[in-house]
Amino acid sequence: MRKLLTLFCIGLFPLVTIAQDQKFHFGLKITPSMAWIKPDRKGIEREGYRLGFAYGVQTEFRLAENYAIASGVQVAYRGGKVRFEAGKDTLGADIEDPVNTYKLQYVEIPVSLKMMTKQFDKIRYFGQFGFAPAIRIQAKVDTKNEDNMDAKKATNVFNMNMLIGAGVEYEISGSTVAFAALEFSNGFFDVFDGDAAKGVTNCLGVNLGILF
Repeated sequence: MRKLLTLFCIGLFPLVTIAQDQKFHFGLKITPSMAWIKPDRKGIEREGYRLGFAYGVQTEFRLAENYAIASGVQVAYRGGKVRFEAGKDTLGADIEDPVNTYKLQYVEIPVSLKMMTKQFDKIRYFGQFGFAPAIRIQAKVDTKNEDNMDAKKATNVFNMNMLIGAGVEYEISGSTVAFAALEFSNGFFDVFDGDAAKGVTNCLGVNLGILF
């Protein structure tokens, strides 16, 4: 965690210089969310949601007055609760009708096209569409008998998410704006590694942040 925060801080220094160009903006964001796993195989069902969270650096490059490319780097906490039928779960344990809670942590690089309305007073609205390649850096699972079991061998390292969002910007001063947006993330790749289960990660969150 400390290493990731250090890298974020170091990365801000060159951005400060680049930000002198009014076409380029950078800032920070946080995303409280609700995450779940959508199963894609018989014998496994979605049992519930898990509170998620993401934080990181966001950048924007304005292509025109109403269009921009948004990107950045973020650490995201995903996962969800799934129920297996009698047999073996993804860890190979003999169980009967278990509920497992997967707690997954990724480093993501979201890239999206941001389409904005004209500014009304200090407010403008926007929509976004894009993708977010992700690398899993941590995986834990809570079972009926034990919590925080290592699940790295049972989950895939790489993922790819489709992003769809809409929100609002508020001009604070000059090029500095605060923003809030509702965003849906849909995973493309199977989150599990092996034949015991198939499923993708989904997430619905609220992006909150500031751009300079």
